[in-house]
Amino acid sequence: MQNKDDFQTDIVLNVMRASNLLSRIGGKITASVGVHSIQQWMLLNRIANHEGLAIKDLRQDTLVTKQNISSMVERLRQAGYVFTYEDFSDRRITRVKLTEQGHQILTDLTPLTYSTNDQIFEVFSSEELLYFASLVERLVSHLGQNIERKE
Repeated sequence: MQNKDDFQTDIVLNVMRASNLLSRIGGKITASVGVHSIQQWMLLNRIANHEGLAIKDLRQDTLVTKQNISSMVERLRQAGYVFTYEDFSDRRITRVKLTEQGHQILTDLTPLTYSTNDQIFEVFSSEELLYFASLVERLVSHLGQNIERKE
């Protein structure tokens, strides 16, 4: 039996392997509809779920650095997927919304996402998926809090 340190290292390495594989899969899906990266896909999803989100909040929600979020949003704006505007009550805040083209991209991605997810997660039962989802959410939350404390 492995000791605790080796076991935890194996988990971290396998999560990283899974992340790399999922990035490859996501890259193929996004390329098929004209989105340039899975990061853009993540941002579009987050913006769709929170129309009018402040760029500052978008950065925190997606764990993207302050330096990168503005340029990522600008690329989405130039592609015609989002538009930005000043907050009505505080002009220092920039908010972002999807355009019709942005909504269409997500509509085009939906069936591809669902079918791919079915293939990815076919090795798990429904109960395992629920438990797995809660574990991953807890891990991401914990990692995010640890990073914020160190920055």
